[in-house]
Parts: sequence; structure tokens; C-alpha cells
Amino acid sequence: MASGVGAPAPAPLAPAVAAAWDALHRAFDRIFVITIERAAERQERVRTRLTGLDYRFHLGMDKRLLDPARRAAEGYDEAADRAAARRSRTMTPGELACAISHLQIYRAAVEHGWERVLVFEDDVLPRYEDLALLPQTLEQLPDDWELAYLGYTNFEKVTPYHRAKQATYLVAAALGLMKWTPAEIRRFHPRRFSENLKVAGLHHCAHAYAFTQAAARKLVAAQTPLARNADQLFVHMVLSGKLRAFVTEPKFFDQEAGSGKAADYSFIFHD
Repeated sequence: MASGVGAPAPAPLAPAVAAAWDALHRAFDRIFVITIERAAERQERVRTRLTGLDYRFHLGMDKRLLDPARRAAEGYDEAADRAAARRSRTMTPGELACAISHLQIYRAAVEHGWERVLVFEDDVLPRYEDLALLPQTLEQLPDDWELAYLGYTNFEKVTPYHRAKQATYLVAAALGLMKWTPAEIRRFHPRRFSENLKVAGLHHCAHAYAFTQAAARKLVAAQTPLARNADQLFVHMVLSGKLRAFVTEPKFFDQEAGSGKAADYSFIFHD
């Protein structure tokens, strides 16, 4: 399951970073960084960025190893994938490999009974200037939380343009022109919950998030058959009201600049 443990701090950490890492150690049963075996340079960068944090590398699925037999063994269903996609496009090999890697951790959490798990991807970037607020933010999570984004994109700020677009989508959904339902569209925008938390809306990315045992069971069930990429699984579960999810304000983790299709190199979008 896991390979490698975060290296101990070679020198004293800044007090705010040390306090943030301590809060994560107390809050979570396991902390994982998803990577693949050939991503050695990323692993070295993450060791530096997360110095002092007790985490384990999870060697996930490499898209180069995704043959038909492995897709079937992981439960992938192409027809279900196409039906679930907003634009009827199936996952690319990289997106599927990423989804499998995250699903492996959910399955392990169910198997081992881990109550709370924190997950990073190997291109994660701590926002060191904001980490002082991380301990108090974790304390604001309600007892029944299931998913918490510690990093994300989309709807960091909701503008009048976003609200007008939402209204247009509601009309289109009422006319049967969208895959979104009106109830899902009404959940697009995050809503204030506490000083440093919002109830999650429609957000992107899965580079820094936490989940509970209850969420793990729901996520495994929702990916049986496997039909959604890692980001869209969260979108589906949150907008359908099936997960009690939150986003932090501020965000505590970003991704390396250029992540996604514009990246110099991406294990999802490039070979």
C-alpha cells in the first residue's frame, strides 16, 4: 500500500509550520502522498516541501500499465463513464490512472478502518504564509464532516457573473438541456459555515483533501463501477448532496504552476 515515509525535519521548522504539521498529525490516522514509481523528481520535491510531516507515499496506478485486463480488474466501465460525463467523453488513460490511485486509498481506508485520512498528490505546494490558520480551521469542522478540501480551484470567490450564469443554467436544466439537475446547480456556490470554512460547492482538483470513514464507504460505492475521474467524483457526490463537504478559507495547499493541460509535464496529460 504505502512506500516511503516523509523524511524527518533536518532543522527546526518555522513555528507556524510545525504547529500546522502537528495539527495534521493529531487530526488524521493516515497521511498519504499519491505518486507513481517513475515520478522520482516529484517525490524529491515533496520531501522538501513537506519536511517534518509524517506521511507515506502511495504508489498509485501508472497509465503506462493500464491494459484492458487491469482496467477490468479495477472495475472500470466505459459505458458508465460515458454516461456520467457531462460531454459524453470517456476518461483519458491518465485520468483513469489517477482515479484508480485515489480509489485505492478509499478502499484501503475501508479495509483498515481508518477514521480520518488526508491525501496529497505529489505536485502539492503548501501555502506557508497561511499555515498558521490551519489548526484553528481543523477545529471548526463539525462532527459529521465527511470531505474537506484543503486545496482547490473554482468559486474561491462567487461574483455577480457566477450568479447570473447559475440562473441561466437553472433555466437550461428546467428545459432538459443539461445533465445537471436544478438541485445540483443550486449547490454550485460555496456557502459560509464558520470563520474559516464554507460548505463546499462545485470545486476542482484533488491535490489536498481529507475524508472520513463514512465518506470512504460512499466513495467506494459511488465508484462501483469505476466511472468518474477523481475531481468529478467529488463534484458528483457534493452537488448531489451525498457528502457533507467543506472547503477551507484560506486554502492551505496549491499545485505546482502549470498543473493540468498547460503543464510542462503532467503524468495525466502527457506520456
